[in-house]
Amino acid sequence: MDKLTAFFKNVWFRRGVAALCWGYTAFLIWVAWLCFGYHFEFENPTPLFVLYLFINIVAFGLLIFTRKQVITQVNAYVLPIVAFLILIFGFGKWYITTPPLVVVIAFFFINRSNETLKTVLGTMYLLMYVIGTVGFIAMRMFMGNIMFTLDENGSPSISELDLSLRDANYENISESGDYRVVRYISKTGDREMVSYYVEDARGDVKIPLGICKKVAGCRHLHTAVFTNKSYDHIRWSTQKVDGKTVDVLYVEGILRENPYLIKKIETDSSDSSNSSSVKSSSTSSNDDSESSSADESSTVDERS
Repeated sequence: MDKLTAFFKNVWFRRGVAALCWGYTAFLIWVAWLCFGYHFEFENPTPLFVLYLFINIVAFGLLIFTRKQVITQVNAYVLPIVAFLILIFGFGKWYITTPPLVVVIAFFFINRSNETLKTVLGTMYLLMYVIGTVGFIAMRMFMGNIMFTLDENGSPSISELDLSLRDANYENISESGDYRVVRYISKTGDREMVSYYVEDARGDVKIPLGICKKVAGCRHLHTAVFTNKSYDHIRWSTQKVDGKTVDVLYVEGILRENPYLIKKIETDSSDSSNSSSVKSSSTSSNDDSESSSADESSTVDERS
């Protein structure tokens, strides 16, 4: 028993555990990124929340165990910043934001660092949380949600994409499975508007009992009046481009309403509509005969 006690009190063992606690910091950074750039879909949220809560409790215990170590004391000053990012990016998802917030705030006061430094940084962090949260709420009230999407040139742009308006009953996946089209239903005056976005499904992250679907970097395709739930403005097909079979996305509407277009691959004379297409690295062997049904089509190289 004395040997076991001496082992746990060994300074190098505690330093090793303190270094391991930085894995919890990396985990929270990953959670913050998922909150910002992904849409969560859970198969069974209760066991997943229990697992998430267990990770935070274990990390809290390890942080307390190494609270006298300098490595952990430095970690205690980094964690509040990461927790703040989780709070902002995951605002409203309290089952995600609450456990790390409780752990980080409690440990900030428990750690054995310099009291003067703790007071100064604590005041700064308090102002960051109060001013940052109030400013974020005010920004959402006047500007709506902010999400980084891509424009027609593949460059980052800011969009007011509200994930709460995402239609859970609609998902149009390409034949290769690399892309999907989702839609958001919003109300403008007395009319319901439907907006379509294409997402790169290859960037999805599989988590236990759920999946995080990548939203950051999606591209707006088409917006129209939502008149009939059974009517779809978007459809997938395949087409031969430079000897490769690619996924082709046909979009109803005029060209200026479809900023996903970059490079035209075919143009026919038409008197009514235009269409667009998305290029993927699919190696499927489907016939390209369906491509002739659109009046105008274009493609986006995957390199963007």
